[in-house]
Amino acid sequence: MATMYKTPGVYIEEIPKFPPSIAPVATAIPAFIGYTEKALKKGESLTNKPTKIESIAEYVELFGEGPSQEIEVYLDANNNYAGCGQSSTGGRLLYDSLRMFYANGGGNCYIVSIGSYSDSLDKQAFLDGLEAVGNEDEPTILLFPDAVNLSGNGLHDVQVAALSQCNKLQDRVTVCDTVKSDDFSADVQKLRDNIGINNLKYGAAYGPWINTSLPRYFYFRDLTLKRDNAAGANVPATSLTSDASILQMLSDVAEAQNAVDALDAAETAAAGAGKTWVDQLKKLSDDYNASSATTLAALEAPLQAIYDLLAGIVADVSNMIDGLPTIVSASPDPSVPETKDFILKKDISQYLGSSRLKSSVFDVLAAHYNYLATTGMPVEPDDDTPDPENVKIKLFSDAPSTPSTDLGKAIALLDYSATPFTSCTDPAVSAKYGAATTDKEAADIAKNAAVQAASSIIALFRFAESSAAEYEKKFNDALLSGFGTYKSLVSKAIESLNQLPPSGAIAGVYAAVDSDRGVWKAPANVSLNSVISPVAKISQEQQADYNVDANAGKSINIIRSFTGKGVLVWGARTLAGNDNEWRYVNVRRFFNFVEESVKKATEQFVFEPNDANTWVRIQAMIENFLTVLWRQGALQGIKPEHAFYVSLGLGKTMTALDILEGRMIIEIGMAAVRPAEFIILRFSHKMAES
Repeated sequence: MATMYKTPGVYIEEIPKFPPSIAPVATAIPAFIGYTEKALKKGESLTNKPTKIESIAEYVELFGEGPSQEIEVYLDANNNYAGCGQSSTGGRLLYDSLRMFYANGGGNCYIVSIGSYSDSLDKQAFLDGLEAVGNEDEPTILLFPDAVNLSGNGLHDVQVAALSQCNKLQDRVTVCDTVKSDDFSADVQKLRDNIGINNLKYGAAYGPWINTSLPRYFYFRDLTLKRDNAAGANVPATSLTSDASILQMLSDVAEAQNAVDALDAAETAAAGAGKTWVDQLKKLSDDYNASSATTLAALEAPLQAIYDLLAGIVADVSNMIDGLPTIVSASPDPSVPETKDFILKKDISQYLGSSRLKSSVFDVLAAHYNYLATTGMPVEPDDDTPDPENVKIKLFSDAPSTPSTDLGKAIALLDYSATPFTSCTDPAVSAKYGAATTDKEAADIAKNAAVQAASSIIALFRFAESSAAEYEKKFNDALLSGFGTYKSLVSKAIESLNQLPPSGAIAGVYAAVDSDRGVWKAPANVSLNSVISPVAKISQEQQADYNVDANAGKSINIIRSFTGKGVLVWGARTLAGNDNEWRYVNVRRFFNFVEESVKKATEQFVFEPNDANTWVRIQAMIENFLTVLWRQGALQGIKPEHAFYVSLGLGKTMTALDILEGRMIIEIGMAAVRPAEFIILRFSHKMAES
């Protein structure tokens, strides 16, 4: 409609001549569904909340590290390696699968944590995770490596649910793993028998499992030696050698391990499972700050809670230092063991001597004691004696009766057997308390001092933790380098832990191929990084039965090892392997890509006039998009009209009734490129002509 001008002058009108463009959507954004060490972001739970990450470092920040590597290794009667048992990971393979994703070219992805490592594997948890990721628009690949260890047909039930979601949303595919046993053929048959026949064009299965080369640091504590099998008796590592130097190494690493365990147990016992002293301190400090009270009587409870926590921390740290183990060296006479101090104690003493522990905060507490005394407030330990007439401020009622001298002044100030609160070494601190004009002001100063004191002691504890961990690693390294039998067993254990389902690596291949070539390129004939070999070797003749399934077309894409080439993905079929339209993974994913891109671009035309002007703009927009894809090699044909068509308009795709009822129907046809799966070379003899 022309603009009506009423004032004489010059006016500028900009007339749009270019059609709107279509922005291509991302094609390789997998969603990993499984169990994680934790699921927290700024104190809020991320369980069943799909969370986008960009790197393994971001994963560790939000979801923690991988599970424990503890594993059983079986020895025969001659102490030779006889096999490995199930690791203590309990089938928690998401973390390592994510590492394989990034090793093979992965980028952005979503993590859906459905529980922690302490939770048992539960099929319903996977289904709930699938439902959660169904509300996200961006993911284009679904995978759940943890589900391979579900009991019964749990894995296949989850795969069926994932295929159903893919069919419903039409913007994603499912990468399917097989279960793992010693018979790959039986594993494949189990998948084919239980995955059904619906929505197969949205799934692709890969196998066998892969032997990866993921780096691991394996500790002595992770290895349990057993005779023959899981039911056999434990075999002590000391029985594998009589060498005195190696026995000393075993003793050293065991004592360092005991120190680490003692430190972990101390904090867990005090703070609770999954909690830390820092967590408790912050909560109690927040509780105090939230109080609107102004009198010491009203502030007693939140202030006393902080005091009690500080007393408990000091007691635990003191007892921890007193109870650190000693290293017992090998001795020809077992009844007279040679002992020496555990070096960690000396490290802690040096830490204290370097004045890293802020003793001034304890002067603040001493001054607070004096302040309360001068104001007539009784200061006494918790003797559980009713005292209705006076307000009791209970200072450090849980302080140790015999504190370690290594904690010096800090411990002495908290010991009731001494009289440390009779004076304060810092006059400025005393003056500050003397100048306090209200109970609230005095209580605030005391609270801040207690929080600082607790933080200082916690810092000492963290130093002890890190030092103990360093000693354990040091002794473990010495054992690995000096004890050949142990090193061999560790290598076998790591090989077992590094056997993984291929879905994580395949998702990485999808991402890498999409980035380098395009989603229309078949993600096959691509080498896998950080992979040593497939768990089962499949020959060319054996692959025929996996690639073509005459019964239901459930193709399995095989991972094979080729001399001089490495481990390659040697297949690109969907589970609908007999379907001429949707046989290939790249065709399915390419159509998903175009459909989603066009869908998002055409949303701007909702409620636009359903007339020829709008039709022309939409048709030009889609044709421009497809022409670019044709030039990139995504579509077949020597001319654009051979590669695709876009039809839109009255008498073409719509009737007058469609227009009256508000329907705009666009028909798009594409000749997608398909992989040359079978290259046939024909040779014949040619008769001599001269």
